[in-house]
This record gives sequence, structure tokens and C-alpha cells, in this order.
Amino acid sequence: MKCGHVADAHDPYGNPVCASCLGINDGADEIEKECFGNIGLEGRFARCEYGDNTAESKWELAGFKYCPYQKYDEYYCGCYGWN
Repeated sequence: MKCGHVADAHDPYGNPVCASCLGINDGADEIEKECFGNIGLEGRFARCEYGDNTAESKWELAGFKYCPYQKYDEYYCGCYGWN
């Protein structure tokens, strides 16, 4: 999505959206034309955006954001709950 995250939900019409950014950040309901979905993530790690927890980068991580020009990608580990 243009917000930088992987789509993790759908709007009422079935269109992909980023649930974390919808209504907060621009681009949460716009598909990014430059798709990173086929890029291999081997050897990359993601850091939780709210702490120091890290995990192997995977497109399926909650709130995953591929950050090609940074040391770590971003994701959400659940440290503040899932509500």
C-alpha cells in the first residue's frame, strides 16, 4: 500500500487496505504501483516499531513494512495487545 505497509484487511467492497493506517495515514487504501511482493527477504530482519523485538523479515508479519534503505524492516510484535 502507499502507506508503506502490506495490506492486511479489506474494505466493505473487498479492496485491500492497511488496517493500521486507514483513516490515519495517507495511502492506506491505495495500492503501491512499485510492488515489493516478489523481493526475497532472506537475511533481513524486522524490528517492532514500538520496541526492540526483532524477527526474521516475512511478508506475513503483522504490520510488516519493507524498508529497503534501512537496516531493519518494521512490523508489530503484539507488545501492546491486539485490540
